[in-house]
Amino acid sequence: MPKSPPTPMQISLFASKEAPASFRKAVQVLHSLPKAPLSLVQRKVANAWIKNALEDEPCSDGFWEMSILELSKSIGFDSKNVKYLRVSTDALMSIVFEWDVMAPQAKRIDWKKSVLFPEVESRAGLIRYQFSSEMRRVLLNPAMYAVIDMNVVRRFRRAASLAIWEYCVRYEKLGQTAEVEWEKFRDMVLGESANAETFKQYKYFKGKVMKPSVAEINAVSNHEIELVETMSGRWVKAVRFIVTKKAHADDAGPETKDERSLELVGELVKLGLLQSEAKKICASSLNSHEDVKGAVEYTKRRLAAKGMAKVENPAAYLRDAISKKYKPESEKGAPKNMSATPAQALDIKAEYSRHQEREARPYFKELDEADQAALVDQYNEQQAVGSLKVKKRATPATEAAFFRWVAKVTWGEPTTEELLDFAEKNLVTRAG
Repeated sequence: MPKSPPTPMQISLFASKEAPASFRKAVQVLHSLPKAPLSLVQRKVANAWIKNALEDEPCSDGFWEMSILELSKSIGFDSKNVKYLRVSTDALMSIVFEWDVMAPQAKRIDWKKSVLFPEVESRAGLIRYQFSSEMRRVLLNPAMYAVIDMNVVRRFRRAASLAIWEYCVRYEKLGQTAEVEWEKFRDMVLGESANAETFKQYKYFKGKVMKPSVAEINAVSNHEIELVETMSGRWVKAVRFIVTKKAHADDAGPETKDERSLELVGELVKLGLLQSEAKKICASSLNSHEDVKGAVEYTKRRLAAKGMAKVENPAAYLRDAISKKYKPESEKGAPKNMSATPAQALDIKAEYSRHQEREARPYFKELDEADQAALVDQYNEQQAVGSLKVKKRATPATEAAFFRWVAKVTWGEPTTEELLDFAEKNLVTRAG
């Protein structure tokens, strides 16, 4: 019998705490090599489907079911672009995997390659799927596995970060991963077709994939990892990771910690941040509770200050305060108002705007495809000039207008303090 639709979950900003959402993921899948790239959404969906199959029986026809609402919540897909979600799930049928590639050849499973989800279909708000016959037994009764927490999976914004984190979780108790040739690891993370010109050299793979992924894992997951390179002469031959599980308890105790965090998330949301962004900031190892609370108080005092220019974008001002760890008692250390001629101020603002537009490009590229699509839709809705709307092929003028808009909605108009800080760090250094 098909499963009845799940009861809609009430999403509340002040929910008590994240419910446990862990499952056992077979090591053969963890250490697989996809023959094509997987998007962030596809990696999250695959995890959600495996977890669902471990917890529920299939229907009489051998399919497992999840409502689109249930799947969206499970992976943290908060976009209205359901079509993209369906296209992503359908595409999983065509991706072939080579399984258990970290095991010695003699100890590998009998088959070498197969798809994981040979049948996927959508009907009446449901997603239905099957596992390949070869992998079904391994997935449902894993002898070797890693415990994957969907609460952590939902936090990732990069597909590569999620892939590397899952790989490292398997080695948590050992404290370090196995060593693997970097080209092989690249293909495990990005798909075998990653052997494109961009990533033929390790330095590009490290700079564009490894470094930002390690930074995200350390910021949002429950692990700290450190990249270790094995050299062969002047060249990197292989990579491994030092893996450390973070300590979750603090002196205040778990209940007090949860209450404080939820209260702080509420404060961030009131000042204009999205709830998911606020949770990520509070969970990041880069920000202590005191740092974030201090930045909130600093921002509140600035918004309430009389006789000063109005802060047009409180959320952007708050982000800046958090990144620079401003606190009310450290106002003397914050950038001071300095005299500048109108022409100088105009030049600084123009330079700052160009800098932010350049920053908007990598910021946009690191977003999940669904979030990218949502931003493009939002931009097109407010863009009155038809020729500047983003279409399949964007002109240079369209790209320039789009990234100016992305910079503005993300970071807002610069304050005097931000302009002076930018001038001191960039223009003065350049002049010297």
